[in-house]
Amino acid sequence: MNLLLKSNIYGFLFLFLLNATAFGQGIITDLRSKGYTIFPTPQKVNLSNKSIIIDASWRVLSKDPSSQKALNSLSTRAGELHNLSFSGKGTGLLELKVVKNAIAGLPGEECSKQAYRITIKSDHVLIEGNEEVGLFYGVQSFLQLLKPTAGGRFQLPEGTITDWPDLELRFIHWDTKHHRDKMETLKRYIDWSAYFKVNAIAFEIEDKYEYPRHPIIGAPNAFTKAEMQELTKYALDRFIQLVPNVQAPAHMAFVLKHKEFEHLKADDESNYQACMCDEEAMELIFDMYQDMIDATPGVDYFFASTDEVYYAGTCDKCKPEYNEVNRSQAWVDFLVRVNKWMAKRGRRVLAWVEYPLLPKDISKVPNGVIDAIMGSSKSREWTVNETKTGLDQLSYSSIQGAEFLFPNYFPVTYRGKYTEGRLSTAYHDISDREANGANLIGTFAAAWDDAGLHNETFWLGWASVTQYGWTKKTPSLQQNIADFMDVFYGADSPEMVEVYELLEEGARFYENIWDKVPTKERKKGYGSSFGKGIGGDYMDLMLNPPSLPAVNDLSIEPSFREKYSQNIETASVLLKKNDLLISRLMRSISRVRHNSYNLEVFLSIAYLERYAMNTMINLAAVEDNLVKASKAGDDHAKAIDLLIETRKLSGKILKEQDDMWSGLMIIWEKSRLPKNESVGGKEFYHVYDDLKDHFADRRKGLDFMLAPFSRIGLSEWRDKLNEIIQDYASLHNVSIRGIEAERLED
Repeated sequence: MNLLLKSNIYGFLFLFLLNATAFGQGIITDLRSKGYTIFPTPQKVNLSNKSIIIDASWRVLSKDPSSQKALNSLSTRAGELHNLSFSGKGTGLLELKVVKNAIAGLPGEECSKQAYRITIKSDHVLIEGNEEVGLFYGVQSFLQLLKPTAGGRFQLPEGTITDWPDLELRFIHWDTKHHRDKMETLKRYIDWSAYFKVNAIAFEIEDKYEYPRHPIIGAPNAFTKAEMQELTKYALDRFIQLVPNVQAPAHMAFVLKHKEFEHLKADDESNYQACMCDEEAMELIFDMYQDMIDATPGVDYFFASTDEVYYAGTCDKCKPEYNEVNRSQAWVDFLVRVNKWMAKRGRRVLAWVEYPLLPKDISKVPNGVIDAIMGSSKSREWTVNETKTGLDQLSYSSIQGAEFLFPNYFPVTYRGKYTEGRLSTAYHDISDREANGANLIGTFAAAWDDAGLHNETFWLGWASVTQYGWTKKTPSLQQNIADFMDVFYGADSPEMVEVYELLEEGARFYENIWDKVPTKERKKGYGSSFGKGIGGDYMDLMLNPPSLPAVNDLSIEPSFREKYSQNIETASVLLKKNDLLISRLMRSISRVRHNSYNLEVFLSIAYLERYAMNTMINLAAVEDNLVKASKAGDDHAKAIDLLIETRKLSGKILKEQDDMWSGLMIIWEKSRLPKNESVGGKEFYHVYDDLKDHFADRRKGLDFMLAPFSRIGLSEWRDKLNEIIQDYASLHNVSIRGIEAERLED
């Protein structure tokens, strides 16, 4: 068919095994071969062929005050994950200790701090960490090892596990530009991030913070300073740095859209960028920085972004001529100033070190800055110049970009075009960057909110990038996926790979069925990286409904089925797969040990994908009925019956949308606040002007997901069909029978 994943439903893992050179050799680690999982995969495992049994009677011993965070995690998460509470009434001993240099001889001080060892004997389990963070990670691995057996008991492998990370920083990206998660949601995210040994979160917040110095910027229901400080402490207690990510001086529409700040724009025609030669604009940016520093006490980093600063120096207030040389220097001057300012406040700067910076100016970048976007677009010359300058780098892996509904995790072929898949790319990213000359100190797993995906769809990507930041290229990608499923959902979740595969297949169908037409909902795009007025125009997604028939003879020029024939054919095939997807999700929601809400979100996406498939098929059927009516000749009563049947079918499409949408709203808003709602008399000011097509911001609320369907205009189309039915009946002196007449009036 036209839209099929490279792998069939049952063929994904098999295909990976056939391509072992691309995805690793497919060798199963000793730990997994014995039926156990630790995520990320540990560095050294030495197991006997024996196992031990542990239960609630075991005693927990921890004399060192520095082990308190690990002890708290053990107590809390053992209960949450395993319904296990240690009473201490038996003879078994679980001991937690911080021992300086317990694991010695490791390269790098920061990585050494995170090292731990677990020694498992018949009646004694010892978890040691070089420092308290290492002990904490040892506890996470211990919790993952516990294999449930009968009678509330758990099995562990006898032996020794010694572990440490290859890279010191493992960032994941929370992008909240277009939604606001609930506090309990973010705390759950932090718990699971810590479970995967993530130790830094880039919290891209835009107007979802109150900014006490300039409260007009904060959207209704923005996070308060107290809430941010609470989240920051919650993260630090789990050895995670909650790092503010403030977009500036570009992508500042969330600020410059307000009348109070419109005079600070680089160009009167666009909210995109602040004038970098206006001291008031710079002071505003630093006020925002300070607000976020105050909101995140104890954090060592700050993400100053510098993302896509295409128009550095274009403002009329800038004296140097606007050209690529001066633009690059303006970018450097801004980052130098930011770095100096942040250093005084104890924050190390992360930035996007990229265009419009010129290669010759890389040496001017302060060597304390971390380049968080060391990606595939950078040449070897660029990368080596960064390393020579002394810049540390994060291996950047985007686990989602412009996709709708669900990420492109797996290989896919659509209409002859093959896409490798983001997991495969992430598997190779670190080795590719290092081969290019990078000096990596960590990873950055980016997941963008631009297309409006639910954060629950990102966990496989977040975890996979983190896996390879901990143990480079180990395990194989196949095992990484299996390990994630076991840890995130529980070992009794054998169908989850197929669920992901089917969700992705349906999402790519949804993404590709639409016509793209110049927008009627937004003003003309300002420009692109090529310059002002060059490209960057916005497009709307839509479908043209079937043509309506002429009133006198019902003549019609059919075009829908012919125009969308490939999509209609694919929809018919995918509906059967969607049946399978929904049944498996329904079954799995009650079976998985952990994260059943994640599957509720997936189910809501599956129903949206199904609605797209049905809409395509039913609109084709609508046109078929209209064609039949046009051929009814003098049998006007038959023609009217067909028209009424067509009207009922269009009503069925609208009814399915209502049912699907009400369910999706309920599920998504379990974890989020209503999108951009007005709160306490404060209205959301929806004037967004950016270079990117931020699909998630096209409409004020969550209904941006329905926008392509609403542009079909089916409700209005149905009203016009009503008029045609009545006029046709009157013209040919045919009565509309009983109940059908009433339906035409509803």
